[in-house]
Order: sequence, then structure tokens, then C-alpha cells
Amino acid sequence: MTTLGRTVFVALSLAVLIGGTLALRSKPEPAAPRAQLTSAQAAELQPAAKPAEPPKAARAAVTPDASNAAEPEDPELEDGSGS
Repeated sequence: MTTLGRTVFVALSLAVLIGGTLALRSKPEPAAPRAQLTSAQAAELQPAAKPAEPPKAARAAVTPDASNAAEPEDPELEDGSGS
């Protein structure tokens, strides 16, 4: 058997195997209908409780003097001489 004959034989064998698998596979079962809630059951459902919010941090009063005190001035960087 030549290489071409072997290749054709393998290709046809795979085609038969795949075709047989597709033809003989079981059919999917029909999906069951979804259950419906009665009005009484729907009334019993409550929305989920919201998680407790963390306490909000109080901000300190900002004054013009306090903002300058928080950032120390560095005269060497602000002189603008470049040296």
C-alpha cells in the first residue's frame, strides 16, 4: 500500500468513526419546566440586608497656617537659582 493509499484509508476511517459517533449519540432530554413561585412565597422573600457602613472619619478643620505647618519648606529647592 502506498503512502497516498494509507492517508486516504486513515482519513476515511476517521470520517466513518466521527459520523458513527454523531449518528449514534443519545438525544438530549427535554429541559424540565422551571418552578414558579406562588404569591405567598414571593411575599416571604425579603431583600438582602445591606452591610454596615464603616464610620466616616471626621476631617480636621483646615486653616491657612495649618496647611503650611504640614508641609515643611525647603528653601534650597525653592530658590530657583539652579545651583
